[in-house]
Amino acid sequence: MKNILVVGSINADLTIYTGRLPHPGETVEGSGFSAAFGGKGANQAIAAAKLGGNVRFYGHVGDDAYGAPAIDNLRRCGVDFTGRTVSGVSTGAAVITVCGGENSIILSAGANATVTPEALDEHAALFRWADYVLLQLEIPTDAVLRAMELARAAGAQVILNPAPVRPLPAQAWQYADFLIPNEHEAAAITGIPTDTRAGCAAAAARLQEMGAGRVIITLGSQGCVCLENGAPVFRPARPVRAVDTTAAGDCFIGALCAALCRGRTFGAAVDCAAAAAAITVSRPGSAASIPTAAELYPLFD
Repeated sequence: MKNILVVGSINADLTIYTGRLPHPGETVEGSGFSAAFGGKGANQAIAAAKLGGNVRFYGHVGDDAYGAPAIDNLRRCGVDFTGRTVSGVSTGAAVITVCGGENSIILSAGANATVTPEALDEHAALFRWADYVLLQLEIPTDAVLRAMELARAAGAQVILNPAPVRPLPAQAWQYADFLIPNEHEAAAITGIPTDTRAGCAAAAARLQEMGAGRVIITLGSQGCVCLENGAPVFRPARPVRAVDTTAAGDCFIGALCAALCRGRTFGAAVDCAAAAAAITVSRPGSAASIPTAAELYPLFD
């Protein structure tokens, strides 16, 4: 079994459901409030671990009421936490409003913003342990770039989820052995509209021209498009009734990584990831909605 290192964000997720979103200055009725744990980094780590990966996570939490429980949650899900608790800083937080199965999210970086290149240098052994290093953009850009450099030096493959979108130097795309944006992120990065299949294919090709290795653009309920041997291949999503799309993309990425580590071919790993994401959107919550290996792999074996 190969090893997965996730470097990224960890948040407290505060979620409420509503029939419609409020206008500015308006209060609307909500229901089903919950407090759980998420963050793109933590969600992807949990997805990879629940789906059979051997996963370590590096990130920072605050010394508030959410920090220690967030670490405990990772460990309960099978993730080996190696990071820091930062004094005088809050744990990252996400305020999530779910309406009609879709979500809107407001982020506060908190301790995620304290991840630095120097902190990663102190844990260079983690990168030598890893076969895959999984990254997102909810920690500072210079830390992401340093993680890529450490991964490359150690011979690990880099999987980059460029979310939320922010400007990156050219070498970042060249460090990405796998680049996995959604259609909105792909459009923002390339400037190519992705509201058609032709546009999605063109955006994927442009991302590869920028230096990325394998490119996958996730398309929500429309599945995803991959570049395989230079040609776009559209893979459909599994049809489900969407209850909550929170963490669907994170589940897809973590599941893809876990499936690759279990020896699946690229195409088979993409199919596993799509099925895992479909299960996730059919259930409420973020990390709690991610399926286990026992739920997923019997669909294919």
